[in-house]
Amino acid sequence: MDDNQIIRNFEKEVLDKSHEKYPFFQYPYNIVIPYILQVYGDTERHRDNLIRQGLNDINFSIFLNNMLHGMGHCIRWIVNRDGSNLKDITTETYQQLHEMAADFLGWGAGYHMIAQEFVTWSRKIKKATVDVVNREITFINPESFDYSKIYDLQVLYASRTALIYESYPHSVMEQEFSEWIKSIDFKKPPIANHIDWKKGRLSISYPLLYSKMKEVLFPELEETTDFEGYNLQQLRQFFALSFLSFYFIRWIEGYLDSGMGENNLSYGSNPLSMSADKFKKLMCQITGLNVELVSSIIKDLTFNPSSFHTSVTIQPFIYSQGEYYILPNLFVQVEPSRMMLGALNKGEKKRVYDKLINSIEKTNLDLIGRKVKQLPNIVCYLEKTLKNNGQRICPDIILIDPTRKFLLVADYKHFIGPISGSEVEYKIKELEKAINQVQKYIDNLNQLSKVELISIQDFTVSGLIITHKPLPVPIPIKNNIPIVDMETFNQLVEDAIFKKMGIYGVTKSINHWYHSEPKNVFSEFESEIIVEDWKVKRTQHKFA
Repeated sequence: MDDNQIIRNFEKEVLDKSHEKYPFFQYPYNIVIPYILQVYGDTERHRDNLIRQGLNDINFSIFLNNMLHGMGHCIRWIVNRDGSNLKDITTETYQQLHEMAADFLGWGAGYHMIAQEFVTWSRKIKKATVDVVNREITFINPESFDYSKIYDLQVLYASRTALIYESYPHSVMEQEFSEWIKSIDFKKPPIANHIDWKKGRLSISYPLLYSKMKEVLFPELEETTDFEGYNLQQLRQFFALSFLSFYFIRWIEGYLDSGMGENNLSYGSNPLSMSADKFKKLMCQITGLNVELVSSIIKDLTFNPSSFHTSVTIQPFIYSQGEYYILPNLFVQVEPSRMMLGALNKGEKKRVYDKLINSIEKTNLDLIGRKVKQLPNIVCYLEKTLKNNGQRICPDIILIDPTRKFLLVADYKHFIGPISGSEVEYKIKELEKAINQVQKYIDNLNQLSKVELISIQDFTVSGLIITHKPLPVPIPIKNNIPIVDMETFNQLVEDAIFKKMGIYGVTKSINHWYHSEPKNVFSEFESEIIVEDWKVKRTQHKFA
C-alpha cells in the first residue's frame, strides 16, 4: 500500500473504531450523556481558578473548544451505536463513572483534533507522511499561510463574542437571583426541582435581556421574519428567557463553589434530563410560548448525530432514546446568532438560511453605504453594474474620491465563523473566489474611462473584502486584497470622519491593520496523540 492507502486504512480500521474500546462506550445513554456534559461543565467552572494559578486564558480556551467538539463526537458515537449489549452500572461509584466519562471525553477531544487533520489532508490543504516502522503518521502544515494571523483573528473573534456575553444585564439578573435562591432547598437536589420556571417572564431582567437580543440576534431583520415554524420575535423571547433560567443555574453553581474555596467544586454541574414531552412543557413554562412554537425551535436546536460536522455549540439540545439532555452552563455561553445560523445551515432549513443571509447582506451593505457617505469628497455606488468590452461586473461597493484620483472597490461577505475542518476548507475556497472576483473588478476598472459621469482615468484602484465577523481561516501570505471585518471597517471609517480624512486615508489604515504583525504571538510545537499502537503527529500553536 502507498502512504494514502495506509492512512485511509488507519482511519477506517483504527481511528474510527477506537472509541469502542473505552469502557464508558458500553454504558447506558442516560448515564453516558449526563456524565459527559457534567465533565465539561466542571472543567469550565474551574476556568477562573486555573487562570489565577497561571494557566493562559487563550490556551485554556483552545482546550475547552476541543473538549466541546470532542463532546459532539462522543454523543454521536453513543446515539448511533448498537445498544443491545450495555453494561450494568450498579457496582460503579460516582467517582468511577466520572473518571470514565473524563477518559471518554478526552478521547473525543483527541479524535476531534485528528479528524481536523484528516479533513484538511483529504481536501488537499495539508500533506501527510507515514513511518510504517515506527507506526507514525505526521500531518504537515502548508508554508503559505501565516498561522499567527489565523490564531490572532480567532482571539479577536472570541473577544468580540465575550463582549456580547458581558453586555447582558448581569448585575440586575444576579440581584434578582439573590432572592430566587431563597426558594432552593439544597438538602433535596437536584436544583431544577425547586425552580419556579415561570418567574423569569415577570422579572426585571427579562425586558433588558430581550432588548439586548434585539441588538444581538439578527438586528438586521424585522421581528416578523419567518423561520418556518416561528418568527424572530418568538425566537428572541425563547432565547432571552431560556438564557435567564439557565443562567440562574450557572449562578447557583458559582455561588456554591465560592463557599467551598477556589480549588473546589461544591458538586457536579447540573445537566437537565427529561422526556421529550416534559422538556417541551418545561420550555413552554420558561418562555410563555405555545408547544407548537417551542417544538419548532427545539427541533432546530437539537443535535443531529447523523452529521459528522455539527456541534453542541450550534445544536445544544441533545436527544436520545426519548430523552432530552441540556447543560445550562453551556447554553448560556453560546452566541445566539452564530448558534441559529449554524443550526439552520446544518439542518433541514438550508433554504431559510440562504434567504436570511441574502436579507442580512442587503441590510449590512446599506449600513456600510450610509457610514461611508459621511466621508469627505466621496461618491458611493452600491451594487453598481458596469460593462467593459462585453464583460459585466457588479461590485457591492464602489467608493470614489475624485480629488485624490482614488477608487476603492469592495465586496461584502456575510461569512459565519467555521466550526469544523470542512467549513474551514469551504471558507478558504469562498475567500479565494472573493479575492479573484475583487481582482477582476480592479482589472476591469483600470480599463474603464469613467463610472457614470465621473472620469476615472489614471485613478489608483484598490480592492477590499469586508466580512461580517473576523474570519480565522488560512489566507495565502501572498494575497494583496485586504480582508477586514465590518466592525473594524466601521471603526476605521469613524476615525477617518473624525480626522476629516477621505476614503484614501481609510484604505491606508485598512492596509496597515491587515498587514501589521499579530497582536498575539503564537509559537509552534509538535504534538502527539496515541491511537492504540500508532502515533499521530501534528503541528499545534500556543500563546507564547
